[in-house]
Amino acid sequence: MYVYIDEAGNLDFSEHGTRYFALTGVVMRRPFRHLPALLEAKYDALEAGLDLEYFHASEDRQAVRDRVLGCLEAHLGSIAAYAVVIHKRDLPPGMQSVERLYPAAFARLMKNVMAGEESGPRPSRVIVVTDTLPVRRERLAVTKAVKLALHERARNAFEYRILHHASRADLNLQVADYVSWSVYRLAARADRRSFSRVETCVRSIGGLGDAQA
Repeated sequence: MYVYIDEAGNLDFSEHGTRYFALTGVVMRRPFRHLPALLEAKYDALEAGLDLEYFHASEDRQAVRDRVLGCLEAHLGSIAAYAVVIHKRDLPPGMQSVERLYPAAFARLMKNVMAGEESGPRPSRVIVVTDTLPVRRERLAVTKAVKLALHERARNAFEYRILHHASRADLNLQVADYVSWSVYRLAARADRRSFSRVETCVRSIGGLGDAQA
């Protein structure tokens, strides 16, 4: 079982920061049947004259977004998404820091993912992949939070690994980016345009205190 994790919004708690911070985990299992269509979409874009190195929802043209979402729509039955969305100004002062919020959000997300997947096939191995985290303390905080959440449920039943890869190097991280962006737009702007196209794969959207929403 693969869990691809993407974040949206930022952890700037000043008036210049985003109102929301969101983490989305997208669960997939091989074979990844959506990948051929995404590769076709990428090369079609290059042949149409776009300088498209990789898919990134917030920066892609709407025509590219529509193509990517169309590729995903055909395979939503094999994808499950879980999101934690946090309104930063509603947090108590003690949680308004990267050091406190980051690991708490990742821990909650992983608990929701593992709880949501308990009714499915039990994995022999769980591979968690996040985008490359630029700050070492953030990498350590995420690794610790994910390990704790997985360890509670593993109990020697499955192996797990946590990897930090550049999103441009993995189409599945780009899929997570698209789903995460759609969830974030729904929360921050009440924009359902993209979310409505991936909604059937979204199993839960909760906050820090929700075990499963």
